[in-house]
Amino acid sequence: MNKPIKRIVIAGGGTAGWMVAAGLAKCLGRQYDFRLVESEEIGTVGVGEATIPTLHLMNEILDLDEREFVQATQATFKLGIHFENWRNVGQHYFHSFGRTGKGHWTAGFQHFWLEGRRRGLASDYGDYCLELRAALDKRFATLPDNGINYAYHFDATLYGQYLRRMAEAMGVQRLEGKIAEVRTDAASGDITGLQLQDGPLLEGDFFIDCTGMRALLIGQTLGVPYESWSHWLPCDSALAVQTTSVGEPVPYTRSIAHPWGWQWQIPLQHRVGNGVVFSSRHVSDDEAKAALLANVQGEVLREPRVIRFTPGQREQVWKNNCVAIGLSSGFLEPLESTSIHLIQKGMSRLVELFPTDGIRQSDVDEYNQQSREAIEVIRDFIILHYHVTDRDDSPFWRDCRAMDVPPLLAHRIQHFRDTARVMLRQGELFAENSWVQVMMGQGITPASHHPITRNMDDRSLADFLGEIRKDIARTLMKLPRHQQFIQQFAPAAKLPVATPSAAVPALRINPRARVEVLTLADSAKVFVVDDFAEDPEALVALAQATADQFKAMPGQPYPGPQLGLPDSLAAELDGFFRRQLAEPLRLGAPLGMFARFSRVVQDPASLDARQRICHRDDSGLDPAEAMSACVHYLFKDESLGGTVFFRPRVPDEQVRQLRQDAQALEPRAFGDKYGLAPGYMTESNAYFEVIGRVPARWNRAIFYDGGIFHSGDIRWADNPAGYRAGLGRLTVNAFFKSRRPDRS
Repeated sequence: MNKPIKRIVIAGGGTAGWMVAAGLAKCLGRQYDFRLVESEEIGTVGVGEATIPTLHLMNEILDLDEREFVQATQATFKLGIHFENWRNVGQHYFHSFGRTGKGHWTAGFQHFWLEGRRRGLASDYGDYCLELRAALDKRFATLPDNGINYAYHFDATLYGQYLRRMAEAMGVQRLEGKIAEVRTDAASGDITGLQLQDGPLLEGDFFIDCTGMRALLIGQTLGVPYESWSHWLPCDSALAVQTTSVGEPVPYTRSIAHPWGWQWQIPLQHRVGNGVVFSSRHVSDDEAKAALLANVQGEVLREPRVIRFTPGQREQVWKNNCVAIGLSSGFLEPLESTSIHLIQKGMSRLVELFPTDGIRQSDVDEYNQQSREAIEVIRDFIILHYHVTDRDDSPFWRDCRAMDVPPLLAHRIQHFRDTARVMLRQGELFAENSWVQVMMGQGITPASHHPITRNMDDRSLADFLGEIRKDIARTLMKLPRHQQFIQQFAPAAKLPVATPSAAVPALRINPRARVEVLTLADSAKVFVVDDFAEDPEALVALAQATADQFKAMPGQPYPGPQLGLPDSLAAELDGFFRRQLAEPLRLGAPLGMFARFSRVVQDPASLDARQRICHRDDSGLDPAEAMSACVHYLFKDESLGGTVFFRPRVPDEQVRQLRQDAQALEPRAFGDKYGLAPGYMTESNAYFEVIGRVPARWNRAIFYDGGIFHSGDIRWADNPAGYRAGLGRLTVNAFFKSRRPDRS
């Protein structure tokens, strides 16, 4: 009898681990026990920041809010890839998403375009593609009915942390630790458990290997061989570096060919991702690094690091009770931004073939066959860029031109060269338009095209081509600049994040901490957790080590400098909140969170009007959304004050007017109009009534509905030196956005 699957263990985090965890938890629900083990000490490759439009399916699976997703990952939008110097030095072309022109069931648009060129009636091929014209004009907007095809550039680390928060909210349990030993059953060869270094034995029924290129489970333990494709894909090394932004982000990835490989540039909202992929047989690490640094703009944010890889695929990606997803299953360089797609496809394929009632060999064989076919077609598409070229300026490119290529690719190249036809198998990732753009961009001019195009007279063909161009031009004129759209749609917060030289400590929330309930005078509840973190001193030490990175944020009313909490700490805090507080606060699906260190340093006399009244944290939310908040007190001098809660004493319309005036009026004019003297609001007045206080206490955390009016209980006059000395009133403030349960 096959053993039913109940306990699923994911080995490794990063983008692959948390993408798999979130996808499986969302699709398979709480009927399974999902656990993920990762170590903060083990880094991720983190070079993949560009995606392709298939990511929209993942976002639909997870029911992500696009605006929230873009903000959380510092994303920009991508309409394709600009290939520079690939056909030859100084020659460029664009591989766009979407389609070019309009085809017929007998023949793709390229046949009609070729006929138009033969008669002198057609302009450049790219003039018939909206995505291409918009990209080169740096324009973008989402359009109804999928009117424009796009993907994203995003911060892969932030994306992994974003998915982690979602996965933990759906019940995935994260365990911190290194895997010291993988245990197997001597008779069956199945994996039975992961022994953590200085930790427990993590037993399971089914294991997913997301350990990256180490392939700890599928390779080192189960011994599945790795098939190298280095004879087709000559690059075996990469260097990655991040730089500050120096201009508007373009809505495309740049791929710039060099004599020994190629370079990428990926613009995000807060920085630019750069790197080179190169052949170590044709250039040294130092030479590649020098070329990279000579061809980037902006300040270099960290030292480039070398990543070694062997392009290829595991001979099996599912063996026994283990499936490898991500780099553990194989590696293709990021030339066409397919790495995250392959993770997504591995996850969704596993959902389709999930061994609910036990593992059957037919499922294993089907999964392996589909995986191989999918990656081999992508492999061939990448080989195409290297092999079909006019470059003859270096041994690297001469070797690429001369190499033998896989039989199916050789046939496709020759078939297109002869007839302009691209015949695809069902389910292939890249559509006909992608093959056409790259093959013609790399220099292939078909010798012939379909005769159906000759049925159109000159006027009909000219009108057909002209209307397509006019439609694109009309749409293009309506599109805003890419940067303008981002600023209107989903500008990401610019708060700096703590980046200490040493490793970021774990938050380590006290598993024995109790959640106490404080009921306010209006029956609203505040949830109080004492002894919240096991090692609060480590958090204070982190804040101290990064004290020079705190910044006062222009336009924000918080009365002091702030610093973004590292992603790993924010994810732990969010996981605790979703597990322990989402139900008591009656919240629906999570929509993201943000956490920061904060300090109060502003003298009461200098406060603007907004800072002199209590506030709510749910401004600007849709009716279907809710905001909750947390304050974690990390100071031992309790006289620096906790949090005070209020309710209005005046009608809602008067409260709205007061808050509008606080935004618009100068402090003196506001004070004169409402009779409110300069200072922090800590007591009742004519407009608000105190309904409860939570005193500050070392290592206490409080959680509450952000729709309750509140303020810091700041008694500045009692201890002005205390607020200014050292870190003063140091807190962690966190904000958790959710759907309301009746709108989920």
